[in-house]
Amino acid sequence: ATLGTRGQSVKQIADRYNAVLAINASGFADENGVGHGGTVVGLLISEGVKHSERTGGTYLNIGFDTNNRLYIGASEKDVAYRDAVQFVPALIVNGENVIAKRNLVNGSMGFGLQPRTVIDQTEDGTVLLLTIDGRQIGYSIGTTVVECATIMERYGAVQAANLDGGSSTVMVYRGKEISRPAAGTHYGRIVPNAIVVTSPN
Repeated sequence: ATLGTRGQSVKQIADRYNAVLAINASGFADENGVGHGGTVVGLLISEGVKHSERTGGTYLNIGFDTNNRLYIGASEKDVAYRDAVQFVPALIVNGENVIAKRNLVNGSMGFGLQPRTVIDQTEDGTVLLLTIDGRQIGYSIGTTVVECATIMERYGAVQAANLDGGSSTVMVYRGKEISRPAAGTHYGRIVPNAIVVTSPN
């Protein structure tokens, strides 16, 4: 609701849509680690409306078409996205664990052990959302993106992508934060958007 000026917590976004489940999604402008969460980085399409243009570099399009199929890395020329964001890296594309084939640094591809947020889809169209807490000694130190891909393979993912993680990682279920964010707050950080699951009723 405040996109472009200031972010909101994932719970606030979930509450706005009366969501059953929600996770954080896009990265955002965060100079010196004190960003206000309102300025999304990269492509943002929600319910067919484009709110932000694609950014260059290594960022990948991650989104759904009107048939609820998840695409990772496909251009807007090739896919008519209904809902999409951008982030990096891709984990599984068209059934192939692409991150396992890349040049890895200590099994982390240089991303290290961090809190993670991941979206994926199985062959039958089921969408799975994953958050892993981290940066908390004695509770959870987080995981690598390579490990995330392995987890998603275990659940039958044919498409999977890493979303914004770190202190932004949070999952809200039926109005409550069920993850333990690394930001030192119960709600994580304020962010520009979220992926929400709503009830058809």
